Amino acid sequence: MVGVSYHVFLLTNRNISLSFIKKEMYDKINVVIPSRLPISEKYDFVENLKETSECDIFVFWIENPVGESLSVLYNDILDSEHINGNIIVFMHDDIEMLKKGWGKEILRLFNEHKDYGIIGVAGSGQFDEECVWWNYPERYGQILYRSEGKEWIAAYSKLLKKDLQEVCVVDGVFMAVDKSRIKEYFDENIKGCVLYDNDFCLANYLTNETKVGVTTNIRLCHNSNDETKPEWDDNKEYIIQKYEDKFPIIIK
Repeated sequence: MVGVSYHVFLLTNRNISLSFIKKEMYDKINVVIPSRLPISEKYDFVENLKETSECDIFVFWIENPVGESLSVLYNDILDSEHINGNIIVFMHDDIEMLKKGWGKEILRLFNEHKDYGIIGVAGSGQFDEECVWWNYPERYGQILYRSEGKEWIAAYSKLLKKDLQEVCVVDGVFMAVDKSRIKEYFDENIKGCVLYDNDFCLANYLTNETKVGVTTNIRLCHNSNDETKPEWDDNKEYIIQKYEDKFPIIIK
């Protein structure tokens, strides 16, 4: 792919005990990070992943200075022969993990909740023509935001008293996937870096063969103000047409 380069490396935590893992269970994860910057300029980000994961992670750093669609890039990863096992975490390059053990927790959640194929840290059990998941009452999760010297918590719900809350969409800032449980890939008709995540979740949720969930056991900071992207309107129109006979989708 012209203008896009892939870098794969292992961050190992061999001194960490994964005593809950049995032979037939997952014991490693793949982390996929698209970025307009070379990895040499994101050392602190990678170091944070290593220090907080508490499990071995295979990092796929995608240098994407040309702004290739995330749907295209993520599908390339799903089809890659270099993926180690089934667990893939797609995340933004401007986050910071705030709580140790997020990788270990993702492994536990997928191992113990085998009906879930997609897990995020924020999302909604409702979606319709508005295409703004955080505006619905059936929303869950918490994310700390930092931008322009300010810091605030987007508390879409209280901290959950259970591992997972079933939803129909999660935010792509941190989206963990069990490749063996999903039935649909990313829709490459969706351009850029907005609404690809919601569409991916909806497509899989509507198969009735895998669940989508939010957990508050994983805490992160998103260093972004989430400005509206230019491709928003076109992607929104496409999604409305794609799911017009399914909207509104509401999980109670």
